[in-house]
Amino acid sequence: MTKRDKRRLSRKRKRRRALLLRITAVLLIIPILAAAGIFAYLYTHPVKLKDTVIKHELMTPFDPWENVKDLYFADKKDVDIQSKADVEKLGDYPVTYTCRGHEYKATVKVEDTTPPVLKVKPYTTDLVEEVTPEKFVKEVSDFTETSVHFKDPKAWDKEGTYDIQIAATDTSGNETVETTTLTREKDITPPVVQGADNVEVLQGRTMDFSEGVTVTDDMDPDPSFSVNSDQVDFATPGTYEVTYTTKDRSGNEGTTIRQVTVKKDRDYDRKVVYLTFDDGPSAHTDKILEILNTYNAKATFFVTGNNQKHNDVLKRIVDQDSVVALHTYTHDYAKVYASEEAYFDDLQKISDMVKEATGVESKLIRFPGGSSNTVSAQYCPGLMTKLTKDVQEKGYQYFDWNCDSTDASGNNVPAETLVKNATSSSAQHINILMHDTDAKGTTVDALPDIIKYYRGQGYAFEALTVDSYPAHHSVNN
Repeated sequence: MTKRDKRRLSRKRKRRRALLLRITAVLLIIPILAAAGIFAYLYTHPVKLKDTVIKHELMTPFDPWENVKDLYFADKKDVDIQSKADVEKLGDYPVTYTCRGHEYKATVKVEDTTPPVLKVKPYTTDLVEEVTPEKFVKEVSDFTETSVHFKDPKAWDKEGTYDIQIAATDTSGNETVETTTLTREKDITPPVVQGADNVEVLQGRTMDFSEGVTVTDDMDPDPSFSVNSDQVDFATPGTYEVTYTTKDRSGNEGTTIRQVTVKKDRDYDRKVVYLTFDDGPSAHTDKILEILNTYNAKATFFVTGNNQKHNDVLKRIVDQDSVVALHTYTHDYAKVYASEEAYFDDLQKISDMVKEATGVESKLIRFPGGSSNTVSAQYCPGLMTKLTKDVQEKGYQYFDWNCDSTDASGNNVPAETLVKNATSSSAQHINILMHDTDAKGTTVDALPDIIKYYRGQGYAFEALTVDSYPAHHSVNN
């Protein structure tokens, strides 16, 4: 090989090495540039979401992080998520993910794909009722409003048992279908009357023959009934029949006879005054008893537990053939009328006190403020409606008044004013409201003239019994 050839070969080798170096450099630079590009992209796009529209089931917890597929060169603490998704309401709600100044938006589509829960029951009825799908539903529940309907309605008007398909559909159109049975039977049983027991009524009193009476039927939930009480004469003692006639929708009729016995009232044909004194005993009770004894009159004392230092006089009241009755133990409206339980707790206390002092168990009650009071509504709405019924069911009788002396309007009301007010009634049975407290001295002063007036009008003065005229007011609570 000549020198010239050697030089040419050397130059060729140098060119090859240079080319190889350039190629190597390029091959090294490309991945670096690619990596740099990827890094730059990922750094400027740090959050990758799974979906831009997130389908989410109604009433299930929503975690916006579950829609994050990857984080690049970032931690959770670097991501701020703003979500207005309301999983309790169908609709589309925005969710925004923010990281290093870049925002990524998605929509939460709250949807309902769950069908209602439906439990059905068999139903048996007569041949008359128009059957609705609701009759077969034992339970239906869903997160949205539901409606029920017959899946395949037919004519089911003959005797027999039918397979029935009930469908429940929610507002999203999800549907559940269950199968049950309808049994049609011929109804031959008349309605039954309950509560129409034989009853005794005191002469001159009346009663509501529908009160406490119910009518039930094996098929008809609302049977009709009528009452014929034309035979009953409350003014004349005797036994009378009241007829209840019932009828169901299938035309079955029934008849129930109730006996009503009108008992003779010894005071029915007499004019009677019932002198009543509330809030005692007091320092005046002995004086009142002396006046009653002088005029051979009887009275009723509705006592409290607030002045027990005078309780020794309670036995004297009973010994003089007057009556100790129950007002309240505390006479504190807020406590007495707090609840039905509170009232009866108080009643038991005053009842125990009276029995201990007199040896007699009283069943006579006067409500503070009367049965017509409205102050009880401040503490327990509807209480008086319950109490007036319940006390009688427990064997008590409550007494209001139909003549007011007005001595409760203030202390030391002039005696002549009290006499005028207390003698203003001409009813056959007069229940006069007065008070027996240390501040009611003028009531004691007025008492003789009150007695003398009514005695001159032919009235007797009796103590109350459970059968006496109760002078009930209209209940306002």
